[in-house]
Amino acid sequence: MKTAITTLGMALLLLVSINVKAADELDIRINDQQNLIIELQSIEKGAVLSLLDETGEVLFKDRFFNESPYSKILDFENLPDGTYSLKLDKEYSISTSVIKKKGKDISIVKKGYSFVYKPIIKVSGSRVALHLVNPEETTMQVEIFDKYGEPVGFFKCNDLILKRSLDFSNVPAGTYKVTIKTKRNSFTKTFTVG
Repeated sequence: MKTAITTLGMALLLLVSINVKAADELDIRINDQQNLIIELQSIEKGAVLSLLDETGEVLFKDRFFNESPYSKILDFENLPDGTYSLKLDKEYSISTSVIKKKGKDISIVKKGYSFVYKPIIKVSGSRVALHLVNPEETTMQVEIFDKYGEPVGFFKCNDLILKRSLDFSNVPAGTYKVTIKTKRNSFTKTFTVG
């Protein structure tokens, strides 16, 4: 029982810390000239803001190095009609807003907004901790590969919070890659043990 309470407490702490870290204070709106105004009050170092077209081509990209506050006006006048994605990629999350352009008008698609948690990997000696919030509780597939691309581990999980501690004491020291596939996303991270 004590273990269950401790585990629940750790899970809630992880969820709260991720939510606090994920708050990006991203404010987007459209001005009278049909330009997209982007404002951020505070942003973490290393975050990336990008505008992509329907094919995934990057039209605009900014990487943050302690800029606070941040303001940018994007002019859609020379862009073709279509759907665009504004992504804010941070260490622990990705938020995406959808913008539509038709003629001279642009609009923000409120229902198109999405927020995705990214996995957290912590290495301590020969132990590797994996954490990922899974709010839809869909099946996640976790695959681990060695430096040659050979699979060394696989498991599935549909928990609300993926929290696994993996023991690498019986494998050679070196670089490994973990791929976590959810219903909508795939994340790959590299780590070194030993």
